[in-house]
Amino acid sequence: MTGSSGLPAAVHGGTDAGPAIRIDFSTNAHPLGPNPFVREAVERADRTRYPDPHYTSLRAELAASHGVAPERIVVGASASELIWRLTRCWSASGGTAVLTDERTFGEYLRAARVLGAPFVAVRSAWRATNPVLHWYCNPDNPSGAHRDDQVEAALRIPGDCVVADLAYWPFRMLLSDATQPATLLASAWADRVTQLWSPNKLHGMTGVRGAYLVLPRSADPRINADALTDSASSWVLGVDGVALLQAHLNSEAAQFLRDTAPALRNWKADQDRRLREAGWRPEPSPLHYGLWRPPVRRSEMPAWHARLREAGIKVRDACSFGRPDWIRLVSRAPGDVTELLTVTQPFRCNA
Repeated sequence: MTGSSGLPAAVHGGTDAGPAIRIDFSTNAHPLGPNPFVREAVERADRTRYPDPHYTSLRAELAASHGVAPERIVVGASASELIWRLTRCWSASGGTAVLTDERTFGEYLRAARVLGAPFVAVRSAWRATNPVLHWYCNPDNPSGAHRDDQVEAALRIPGDCVVADLAYWPFRMLLSDATQPATLLASAWADRVTQLWSPNKLHGMTGVRGAYLVLPRSADPRINADALTDSASSWVLGVDGVALLQAHLNSEAAQFLRDTAPALRNWKADQDRRLREAGWRPEPSPLHYGLWRPPVRRSEMPAWHARLREAGIKVRDACSFGRPDWIRLVSRAPGDVTELLTVTQPFRCNA
């Protein structure tokens, strides 16, 4: 299937146009969510009024949480919207290449191709010259792998711009039982990259859109706050998104994350063990989601997926990530795992 741009039609995760989903293994959102404090804040948002078009208070609050100046904060409608806006600014400024990976989140590559970036590359066929806009999902989607070494290597190339998509960084902290705050980038390269944050998955509220950038300490003349702000539509972020981002910074929201972290770690360990025992093959992931190859013949995969959806269970086919025969699964409660294994048992083979 091809879209109007001539590229393959976009493939998104989460819900679809099928029957109501009872058990959703396809989303990377916090499976113990929604965060009650964040949900309450969003429900209280005054939808009868415009938000501040400059988002002055929100940007100041976000800046204070990261220990940076408000001028380094740019808000957006969603992570995807900011990906497209960054790419558009890069192309308009004369950047010569966008570098990403065909086996990661596809929005980076799609935005570059649709917007006509002068040169689009994937890391398996890297042949570009500077300057380059590098995209890193860290931790990666769909694999959950850490990309710190790759980010550090890209930062050593003079003149390049590096963006770290940190949608899943907080889960990295929660699942490792780290002592540093889950909502901050505790890394030596924090001030040198463009940070992209989208906390709706963290709080189990993917239907509320809202994201922001923390720009590097040394402003990049090609991708800077003025250019990014000028290229946004009016009131790019609605009041629901403003409420989500403000609540994300609150100590009560953080307490929910700390309280649910042990259960999330236990769910992951239990699910990983049971899937292996049932013959599923993993690509090991430190996060609450990852890639799995079910014990199903390729010829039976369409029927296998159809049977799951008939039962109200959704998984994420990984074909769009360049991994046919694999699926991306989020960790869920033991009862949900039992249903997944029961429904798929008739298809099991030793392949």
